[in-house]
Parts: sequence; structure tokens; C-alpha cells
Amino acid sequence: MEEMRDGYLEEDVQQLQELRRELDRSYKTCRILQYRLRKVERRGVVRTTQAGYPDEDVVRGLEQDLKVAKDVSVRLHQELEAVEEKRGKVEDENEALRQKLLELEIAKQALQKELEKVFGQSLSRTGWPDLVFDWKWQKFVIC
Repeated sequence: MEEMRDGYLEEDVQQLQELRRELDRSYKTCRILQYRLRKVERRGVVRTTQAGYPDEDVVRGLEQDLKVAKDVSVRLHQELEAVEEKRGKVEDENEALRQKLLELEIAKQALQKELEKVFGQSLSRTGWPDLVFDWKWQKFVIC
């Protein structure tokens, strides 16, 4: 069960890393598009119509590219936050399960010692052969 949790945790970590890489790429794309837009605005290289106004299609295309890049960046950031929150919850759950497993192991050992004492003492008093708990096979054997 712990291996399954670790497997899911590894998948979440890989997904988180992939989302971070995608977010970084989107940030870079967004910065590049913003730079290009500022550069075009500064130089005034935008094509102009006969009346001397900037070509609406070029400006509209650049603005749309910039808007798409910003939207993608925001969406990826939200997804990244959701995955990080999920990973945190899974890590907390994994730690709780490890603690529970440790407690159960301790209880199991205590019960096995108690069984060994009870069966070993009752059989010794009656004159029957002694039983010893074989840890390898997890059962009692006659000595």
C-alpha cells in the first residue's frame, strides 16, 4: 500500500515538474511577445494606412497574441497551485499512513510475543512438547 502511495506521489511530482516547465515556457513566450509589442510601438514600424494610422490588423494580431500568452500563463499558474496543494495533501496522508504502519508493526510484535508466551507456558506445564514461533514462516512449530 505504501508503494502505491509512493507511486502516486512520484507521478504527482513528475506532473508538477512538467507543469512548472510549461509555465516557464509560457512566461518566456509572454515576455517575448510583450517585448515585441513594445519594440514595435517604440519604433513606429507598424505599417500605416494611407491616412497615416497604424494598420489595425497588425496591432490587433499582436494584442491577441499577448492576451493568449497571458491567459495561458494564468491558467498554468492556477494548475500549478492546484497540483502543489494536492501534492501537499498526499504527502500528509502518506506520512499519516507511515505512522499508522509503524504503530501496527509495534502492536503486531507485542501480540506475537504474548502469543508465544501463552502457548509456550501452557504447553510446558501440561507436559506437551514446547511450541516455538518461527518468524520466517510466521507460525508455531513443535520443538
